[in-house]
Amino acid sequence: MIGDFVVPHMLGRKYPNYNIAYDVISQLGTKGSPVRKQISAWLIILGVLFICFGMGQGMQFRNQTWAHWIYLWGIVVFGIGAGVIAGIFPEDTRGAKETISGKIHGIFSGLGFMFLIINPLWALWIDELNGLGGLNTILFVLGMTTFGLFAASEKKEIGLLGMSGLWQRLNMLVVYSAILMNFVFTKPA
Repeated sequence: MIGDFVVPHMLGRKYPNYNIAYDVISQLGTKGSPVRKQISAWLIILGVLFICFGMGQGMQFRNQTWAHWIYLWGIVVFGIGAGVIAGIFPEDTRGAKETISGKIHGIFSGLGFMFLIINPLWALWIDELNGLGGLNTILFVLGMTTFGLFAASEKKEIGLLGMSGLWQRLNMLVVYSAILMNFVFTKPA
């Protein structure tokens, strides 16, 4: 999870005029990007790591209820959509005509994030995460809020609301914090 902040930051330094406050991570993989191959490889690696993380979380659970399965699938779907598929199908350059690759990237990244954002909600019904309900509720609300601001920022160019990169990274910080907190404080099976 830390790598998803560090790797794009390092690659962004090699991309002329890339601004982490205004530019989303997917911008690093667009046509003409000097780091296109590296960010695509990173996203695929990130996806595989999240899939493994989901399996590791599953091994910590002593029960396997509907909430457990939806929670675990949220992590796996994020890894597949916002990781592997987003790495294989790069985003389109901002302002360019949308391609099939850009459409696939956007749909699967968005779905992946939505599944992960909702995970703190499912955590409320997981016995092994009992005692974390208040924090999961707060992180769910913050996740939805930052995702909404991120989605709204895509249509803006300037100002605080136009800072797509900032809202994306804040959203990642919130949702990654939720699943990491739940992983660390899972009551042993």
